[in-house]
Amino acid sequence: MYIPRILLCGNAKNFLREIDNRPVEIVGRIRFKGAAERGEFIMPAHKTAADNFTLKPGDFRIFLDDNEISADELQKILDGAADYIVIENHEEFLARFRELYALKFIDRVVTVPTLLNYVRDGFFSLNNAVQIFNLIHAQNFARVLDFDGYFAANDYHMFPDLNRKIDGIVRDVEFPALENFYGKIFASPEDCRYKFFDAILLTAERSPAEFIDAVISTDAMTEKILTFARKNSALESWLVENQKIFAQISFRPAINGSLYLIEKFTSKKFAAYVVTHKKILLDLPDGYKIIHAGHALTTETFGELVDDAGENISRLNLYLNEVTALFWLWKHTHQSHVAFLHYRRFFTADGQNILTADEATEILRDYDIIVNECKFGFVSERDWKIMLSGKTLAENARAALRKFIALRQPDYLDAFDRVTDSFGVFCYEIFVTRQNIFDAYCKWLFSFIVDATEEFLATSKISDDPREYRAMSFITEHLLTVWLMKNRLKIKPLPIIFRDDL
Repeated sequence: MYIPRILLCGNAKNFLREIDNRPVEIVGRIRFKGAAERGEFIMPAHKTAADNFTLKPGDFRIFLDDNEISADELQKILDGAADYIVIENHEEFLARFRELYALKFIDRVVTVPTLLNYVRDGFFSLNNAVQIFNLIHAQNFARVLDFDGYFAANDYHMFPDLNRKIDGIVRDVEFPALENFYGKIFASPEDCRYKFFDAILLTAERSPAEFIDAVISTDAMTEKILTFARKNSALESWLVENQKIFAQISFRPAINGSLYLIEKFTSKKFAAYVVTHKKILLDLPDGYKIIHAGHALTTETFGELVDDAGENISRLNLYLNEVTALFWLWKHTHQSHVAFLHYRRFFTADGQNILTADEATEILRDYDIIVNECKFGFVSERDWKIMLSGKTLAENARAALRKFIALRQPDYLDAFDRVTDSFGVFCYEIFVTRQNIFDAYCKWLFSFIVDATEEFLATSKISDDPREYRAMSFITEHLLTVWLMKNRLKIKPLPIIFRDDL
């Protein structure tokens, strides 16, 4: 927790009563002698007048704990032991304003209301807010996440960001006017955990350990961190001493500290996995690999990867089809971006060629997931499944899935029911996304699908007709749509190339 260190100018008893036990550290008592003591009143006025105002030697005197000090000595204290000068009396603040402005202390001088309303999670300075805002735009960042709600906590949000480059996490939106500044407002980090940003802004006071936790918790969300470290703080020392753990780190001076732009080491690895159950000859782009689904049920091998090495559910391939390959990939691979495809269906960006790694990763800078274009029809999904597998098997499969979704993922039951009776879904369970989203979907799916399938098999009479033993896989194909219904992802639909010659 950030505890402001202050030099108090004014009545200590009144000050402590006004802050009502708010944690502060009073490091000294300060007072001034200047125009007010000479019976003069210098209006704060506008910036131009303040810039043109000059002090004569001896016109303004500074006393710390009754000992006179110079302006240079006060600056050293503000560079080390103290964060603010708090002036308890409003009239005195106005009377001293232009003199303190002339000495370049005004960024460090606050009144009690300012201390209470603005100095919260970290050091407050409007000058720093301006500098951070300008830096974000100078770097040409398209999307930045204000992780600590920094701009919401100071008055810079009164200047709408017309380019809507900045999104913010604001737990309680007290004033709807914030919506004019932020492109999007999230109530918590959880709400934007699947998003990707060009940079994340961390401004709250953090210890080195807390900063590391914040970087780790947002690791999948960005490659760059923009942070403020207070002068002589533990975080400032840690950043200086540990520069080599980052790919690049640069800093620029700010009021009472520095702004650090940090680029993390990242593994930009794209992998596209093409699921097959038979021998195929394909000319695939770089980064594409073929995985043999249902390898446990055959004596032949088709592809570079198989779905029965190590932990696997390959034995269920007859009933779950490509899902057994999906399980294996979830358990045994890791990359920054992953595509899951069928041997006959491939995404295309231009309508002619298979989507490349560069095209996919570029799209995923602005979107969270690529899926096939939604298919609409006049027959509901439930009726389609009945038509494919017969009413008894289709309904048994649906009931088994519904039972285990209710047990393991109850928040998704309404979405499952809606998709079951819907007229439009994202077909084929093919997609391209970032690894953290891939992991989240698989964790959800495999929390229930295996048990639901085994119950369906144990309670159903199934022939060797593919339309019957694939009854569960027909429904499973649309579970991605169920998951997408409940998660705030920015979806990019793309057409597919269908290889009917395979």
